[in-house]
Amino acid sequence: MFPEHGLPLSDHSVPPEGLDAEAAGAIMRTHIDCPITACPVKLYAKTVLVREGRLRPAERPKFGF
Repeated sequence: MFPEHGLPLSDHSVPPEGLDAEAAGAIMRTHIDCPITACPVKLYAKTVLVREGRLRPAERPKFGF
């Protein structure tokens, strides 16, 4: 659970107030096993981190194990 953000681990919805970069990083670590295509909060967190310049997406998709 993220008590500071009120997000239980089982909650995959984006909080109405959004996320700051620190919370987005925590979401990415906690939802590491979630596919980004199926987890809205992980996708939003990635978007925040890219926008803030804290994450640079791969130039090509990674497939495999």
